[in-house]
Amino acid sequence: MPSQQVYIDHLLLQFSQEQFEALPQWISGNFTVIDGGVHTGGLSRNKLIIFRDGTYLELYNWIIKPEDWRERLPGDFALTTLDSITAEASQERIANALASIPGDGGVGVTYSPPREGGRKNAEGFDVRWKIVKPGYTKADATPGDEFYPRGRTDAPFFCHDITPRTRRVTYDMTSVTQHPSGATGIELIEVLVPKGALSRYTDIYASIVGATPEESDGAVEFRLSAPGVHGFSGYIRVRDAQTVEDEQFLREKGIGISSLELRSETGQPISFSIAEFLQ
Repeated sequence: MPSQQVYIDHLLLQFSQEQFEALPQWISGNFTVIDGGVHTGGLSRNKLIIFRDGTYLELYNWIIKPEDWRERLPGDFALTTLDSITAEASQERIANALASIPGDGGVGVTYSPPREGGRKNAEGFDVRWKIVKPGYTKADATPGDEFYPRGRTDAPFFCHDITPRTRRVTYDMTSVTQHPSGATGIELIEVLVPKGALSRYTDIYASIVGATPEESDGAVEFRLSAPGVHGFSGYIRVRDAQTVEDEQFLREKGIGISSLELRSETGQPISFSIAEFLQ
């Protein structure tokens, strides 16, 4: 399998206008939240929780919510590569891997050519990037529609910087990466899939990440780095549904990210509740 260093980038969490303008106390009391700015086109805006490892959480809000808002969103979480690898090269590598062995597990996943995006940050500077978004088809092993109540969210998207990364993610500023909770980065992103589908989604994520996973307690884990640190710093864990609660989550939120753990200065992971922000 071709190798390429893939990094954890960020999670996209959707907030209503009320939540966005008056953040829940458990967020504002535990994290330093900064104003990210307004996206190009003026339809949406964000706030950011930035960690010292170079990853972040994006608190996303529609200023004007278009009818096709689901199609406009790239996905629930993003990976990235660093400057030496372009968005175009990344898309080509992933699409080729998904079309080869182990491929997409017969689920019907590929990646579309890059599309440019941007926003104007709180200081008035333009921030620009390219998104490489997963595309989906109905294939022989695609799970049933009941597993996609929010549309298809099988795979992450990629966000590649055009302007310097530290303009989009100001992890070089100590004032924004110090959090009351002691959070320092993303430790674990868990992806939940239907029971019996683990091997197929292992193939998908192995193709996307370009690495072989480790097996762990009936799940698989991909060790990834973060843009601001050296060495491995976090995991994507893929597991299939085993409990009634898992099955209920799949019915309500669908295949995709189901839980998030943050790394902390104390060494104890911090659970970040994400279910209500997956819309």
